[in-house]
Amino acid sequence: MARPALSQWEAFMVETLLAKGMSKQTLIQHIKNEDANALNAFDQTFNYSDLIQTAQKIPKTLLEAVETGYTIKFVSNFGIKRLLGLKFGFEDGVDYHMSETRFNGLTLSENQLHVFQQMLSPNWKLFSEKNKQEKYDVAIIHATAVEQV
Repeated sequence: MARPALSQWEAFMVETLLAKGMSKQTLIQHIKNEDANALNAFDQTFNYSDLIQTAQKIPKTLLEAVETGYTIKFVSNFGIKRLLGLKFGFEDGVDYHMSETRFNGLTLSENQLHVFQQMLSPNWKLFSEKNKQEKYDVAIIHATAVEQV
């Protein structure tokens, strides 16, 4: 079965709320209740009315995405940078090196690798190799750059 797909914007809103400490169960309840006010009171990064509007259009998709994970329809390089920060607390220049078409020097646990690999949109390719510390050395390369190699 295909994973639900969210836009980059929707993913940012979901991941921001989770990164700031909202539980998945609480987020799901606020979505079901169409309670943008509760989301906006919890965090002011976005106007979460946008997330509630998405829930009204595709309620099952959004709820499943929060509960079980999702794929992002299309993600930019700065979108990957932001998601790495929200999901794992990683920073460019510290935990990896970012260029226009690639991310190098990233080390992920098996669980992090699994989660991020499923989120990544088809316009990016993820390459990983298990290292001696039982983690994964990862490179994320834009699909057009992979085709040029």
